[in-house]
Amino acid sequence: MSADPSSEKEPSGLRPLPSVNMALLPDELRARRTRRLVLGAVVGAVVLGALLLWIARSVIPQTWEWMEDTLGHQDAKLAADLGMPEGLALEEMDGGVEEELTEEQTLALSRSRPNARYETLFGGVPSFRGALLNAGLEEDECAAIEQALQHIVDFRRCRPEHKLVVERDESAGLKRFEYHPSATEFVEVTRAEDGLFRAEQIRVKVERAPIARAASVETSIGDALVGIGLPAGLATFFVEAFEGQVNFALQARKGDVFRIIVDEERVDGEFLRYGRVHALEYDGQRTGKVQAFYYQAGNTQGQFYDDSGRAMQGGWLRTPLRYDRLSSRYNPRRFHPILKRTVPHLGVDYAAATGTPVWAAADGRVTFAGRKGPNGNLVVIRHGGGFETAYAHLYRIKGGIRPGKLVKQRELIGFVGSTGRSTGPHLHFGLKKYTRSIDPLTELNGPGLRMAARELPSYKDAVAGWQTQLGGIDDAPKVVAGADEPLVEQVDEIMD
Repeated sequence: MSADPSSEKEPSGLRPLPSVNMALLPDELRARRTRRLVLGAVVGAVVLGALLLWIARSVIPQTWEWMEDTLGHQDAKLAADLGMPEGLALEEMDGGVEEELTEEQTLALSRSRPNARYETLFGGVPSFRGALLNAGLEEDECAAIEQALQHIVDFRRCRPEHKLVVERDESAGLKRFEYHPSATEFVEVTRAEDGLFRAEQIRVKVERAPIARAASVETSIGDALVGIGLPAGLATFFVEAFEGQVNFALQARKGDVFRIIVDEERVDGEFLRYGRVHALEYDGQRTGKVQAFYYQAGNTQGQFYDDSGRAMQGGWLRTPLRYDRLSSRYNPRRFHPILKRTVPHLGVDYAAATGTPVWAAADGRVTFAGRKGPNGNLVVIRHGGGFETAYAHLYRIKGGIRPGKLVKQRELIGFVGSTGRSTGPHLHFGLKKYTRSIDPLTELNGPGLRMAARELPSYKDAVAGWQTQLGGIDDAPKVVAGADEPLVEQVDEIMD
């Protein structure tokens, strides 16, 4: 007799097809419970978060405001009992509280204090009024200050680093306002007896003391200056003063010695900058000893003279700017490392910071001033004797410099930039004679004019003092005779 198939047991681990009323297995029950718990937790978290947000936005501020009002009344009462000025809260007596405030809160607190004096920077706001408001001044105070300054301060020239100073009187009214565009001058606005504000421009006294230094040249004059604590930019004064006698690019040698006397300027005892260069000396193996002394006769423009009173600079400026370094020389057969072909470099490149003033190398007439292809902003000047100079890659051409204008030697014509085909800020200075390009370093300059006879006695007295100071420099190095080793060769940078 065959067995009934329906009476056989199912194999272990297997299950027939599901039915609507069939019960879930234990694993499935646990999975369903887990999903319900997770979903409930998420919903609860959302509800709790919404509740906390509502409390933070409504209940807490109201409670905090009530506490501030209550404590504020208590502080005011206690301050009155102590005889303190009205409005001075107890927390102002605690020097540590202000450290926990934001800059805006501290400024607002300072603004309301009697006899307060505080400083702030102009900042990056687009207007003078905006800077005044940020400094904690009221609208009527801003209007009064602008009215007082309108004929003294050019509001368009304000910079973020300029300083504003606000001072209030015993009733917290505006007593004094100061605008400091530099470390050597500021504008003071004070309230007069009629209640109106008056402005006065004040120059800060600058203390000047000449210092004398000496050093030996190993790589460059600039590096040697840095080695004795002076800025490398002072090297330009050597080039400028001796350009008629010394070609530093070709004649300078390792072991040469220089001396310099320069003013050290201070304000209230703090170092400000280096100022006027009074005397220079260069003692080289190929140049011999040369000296130059700065002198200003009467109302004329000061310049460097030799010890006999003859101007060091002749009819030309070999270097029409104060530069950082010579980055590329005149080379009609220069191989361009980028273009991979010979591209003549018909001029001299002087690397300098953007905005450095550029002067006319000699008297002449402007024949071109504007944008010109790879030259960028270009100025071309025609001089006597068939000479023509070009000044390329300018950041900006000075206003009024246009074709037909007559310019004098050392007249400002533009500012160093990197316009046109240029990889960095520099001046490309070119020189032509009857349309033929020539090297400015070997061609320019000649003997200068002699000082007027009536100025010579006072000049000779000044020179005697400078020479004594130059010769009295302690531990001045000696020239290394016979070395005749050139300085580190300048890198011919492809800047244009």
